[in-house]
Amino acid sequence: MADFILKNDNNYQAVYRNSKTGFSVGYYTAKQMKSLFPGGGIRVVGQLGHGKDNEIIGNLSVNSVSEPIYMVRSAANKKVIGYAELENGTFIAVKKDITALIILYIVLGLLALAGIVAGITYAIKANADKEPETTKPYGELAGEQEEGFGKLNLPEKADVASKNVTIIGIPEMHLKAGQVHQNFILTNSDKNNDLCFMEFTVYIDNNNNKKIDDGDEQIYKSGLVRPGYSISEFDLNRALDAGEYKGLVMEQPYTYDKARTPLNNMVISTAIIAE
Repeated sequence: MADFILKNDNNYQAVYRNSKTGFSVGYYTAKQMKSLFPGGGIRVVGQLGHGKDNEIIGNLSVNSVSEPIYMVRSAANKKVIGYAELENGTFIAVKKDITALIILYIVLGLLALAGIVAGITYAIKANADKEPETTKPYGELAGEQEEGFGKLNLPEKADVASKNVTIIGIPEMHLKAGQVHQNFILTNSDKNNDLCFMEFTVYIDNNNNKKIDDGDEQIYKSGLVRPGYSISEFDLNRALDAGEYKGLVMEQPYTYDKARTPLNNMVISTAIIAE
């Protein structure tokens, strides 16, 4: 197992503590991460706070007290609240148990359902608040997401009635000018677990009308991304000159089943900044 070495930094705004062992370590909050890494693209190599014994990949020691580091895993009742940076420039995700909050949401949701017509709706949240920031694993590319995991055990038909498809907003896309290969994170939220795959298509909005039409240029289209997984590296159709472009991202969900039926898509506006 690896021994992870923390980067010395006095700018951490939060502290993770284990009251049972006395271990404590500072970390960047989600708000800090938005400021420090507005374009995403960080590499997450493990998680701190929650995991199983058979998922331990190493230890992090601070002031002679150690804490296990686990493989990055997504769980509905565990939320990423920040990141601790290591000496080699990679990051450890810090997780918090939100079971009580989920139970509250369930109760409120059941009360709300009494007056809501069944159907698919969309929830949009800001890029800085998305959970994932964790890519599992970092660098996973678009596609059917089956390679390395074995064949997916998909149901014949996914139950999509009265469920929300979560769409993650992208206020800005910071890309590298003059090259095709890019590092930017596009995530299918783990809140879409067992609900839908997601396909991402990026356009330059040449007509500046915030809708996709014949005058717009498609510069990237992904394969189907599993819920809770991300694309963090991809190739554009062409290199972009330095500058800022009006952009559109179509997030197209497909049912998480063998049929993979398309659901209503969402087109979001973004600023594509090539620099």
